Amino acid sequence: MGANGIQDMVIKYDEFVAEENTLIQRIGVCREFIEVIMKYISEKADSIHILTAEDIVTAVHTMGQDLDTELLHIRLEKSLLEYKIKSLEANCDNT
Repeated sequence: MGANGIQDMVIKYDEFVAEENTLIQRIGVCREFIEVIMKYISEKADSIHILTAEDIVTAVHTMGQDLDTELLHIRLEKSLLEYKIKSLEANCDNT
């Protein structure tokens, strides 16, 4: 695989980095929303349907966990691609 193959892999790697950053932001939003909901519950617990509030917090938490799992897979793919790029660059340097 030549320089074009490495360049294609670097482009794909950059896409993984962008996707990783987006997922990190989305996970952060979920965490912030959970904090907002918890504060709301602490202020209104006597006047809201607590089981509904619990369902909402759980749904947002589950979404965050799903995003975290997706982030794990992106990081794994990114690591594997990084290994391939380094291997190809080493092979190109040796020729």
